[in-house]
Parts: sequence; C-alpha cells; structure tokens
Amino acid sequence: MLGRSKSTRRSHATKETRLADPRPLFFYSRLIMKRLTFLLALAALSVGCTSRIPDGFNSLGVANAGGGPDLLDMRPANARRDALAAAILAGNIPPEAILTTVYFDFDRYTVAASERGKLDSLAGRIMATEIIIVGYTDHFGTSEYNLGLSDRRAQSVRDYLGKLGANPAKSEIMALGSQQADKTAAGRQSGAKDRKAVVVDVNYSGTSSAAPAARKAAPSAAPAPAAAAGEAPAPVSTL
Repeated sequence: MLGRSKSTRRSHATKETRLADPRPLFFYSRLIMKRLTFLLALAALSVGCTSRIPDGFNSLGVANAGGGPDLLDMRPANARRDALAAAILAGNIPPEAILTTVYFDFDRYTVAASERGKLDSLAGRIMATEIIIVGYTDHFGTSEYNLGLSDRRAQSVRDYLGKLGANPAKSEIMALGSQQADKTAAGRQSGAKDRKAVVVDVNYSGTSSAAPAARKAAPSAAPAPAAAAGEAPAPVSTL
C-alpha cells in the first residue's frame, strides 16, 4: 500500500512537472510570433510596392497612372509641392530648386564619405525649408529592384540630413528608379551620372513646369526678343 502510494505521488509529480514546464508553450509562442512578424513584414512590403510603382509613383499628391489619388497620400494639399513633384516626374526640375546632388557607387545606397560634404553644407539652410529628396538609379537591373534601390538612396540622404538637424516632417521622398536613366549607357562608368539622389527645395522662388523640356520656337519673321533680366531659366530635362 505504501509503495503504491509513492508510485501515485511520483505519477502526480510527473504530470505537474509537465504541466508547469513552460518550454513547449514558449516554443510555440516564438514560432507564432515569428510567423506573425513575417506576415506583417510581407503585408508592409506589399503596401509599399503598391505606392511605389515606377509608372504611377505618387507620394506627393500627383495624379497616378489610374487618375486616382495615392493610397498613402494623407497630407493636406500643397500646390507648390505638388507642382514641383509633377515637374520632377516629368524630368523638369528647375535648376534653381536643386540644393545638391549626391552620387552613389554602383548598386550602393550609403552616402559615400566623398559626398557627405555636399550635405554638410546644407545643415543651416535645410532648417527653414521643405525639401523633396528624389532617388534615381542607372538602367541596369530590373525596374522593381531599381525602384527599391532608388528609395533606399533617397532615404539614406534623408537620414543623414536628419543627423544634421533636419526635421523629417519637412522632407519627402520620391523614388523614380531607372525611369529617367540614360538607356544608352553601355557600362557602369557611363551610367554613373544616374546613380544619385537630388535634394530639391520646395520653397524656392520660381515656377515649376511638368511640360516636356524640349521646346520649339514659334515661327516668326522677326528675330526673337532678348530674355528679360528677371526671367527664370527654362527647367532642365535631365540632371
């Protein structure tokens, strides 16, 4: 009877130990959390891709390819910013609006030491202005990859400026990928001019145009009049 009682007690103790052992629950909890984290990351990536497609990129209130508003554009309307964004998408950034252009190594998005001085020189100016940081790539690689790379380049510049004291709330990112890259570039060196991020001043004094850069002079028998002293230069189509 006594031996049976000890066996019973051992059996109960074993069951209690198994019930109290947190390892299986901890294991499955970690597995569930990992899977949930993966699904959340996948969902975030899917949302990001929806708003950053090459042919309808619209983080700044510009009409996308379907003619509707961007899903992530929740900011109040800003006519100057939106006009400048349209000019950027058309490749017509007014030269006087460009604060600086940062170039990147092939397939890289970190700001090189040789380019940091350009951003350091903006430390005082960027405090009082709103900026758009536009990321670009060369034409090598897929459109999807280049779009992501251009986004990371623009974000890298934004992060660097943030360390200098820039207010993130006053900066926007546009990722254009290889949309405006020189498709005739035959090698890495010839495509270097397209691997860049351009910092654009939204509050510059001037006008923005989304019209094509190429212009034809109106036919006239009389010679064209000289440009007025205060007339702004025509926007450029490439950087």
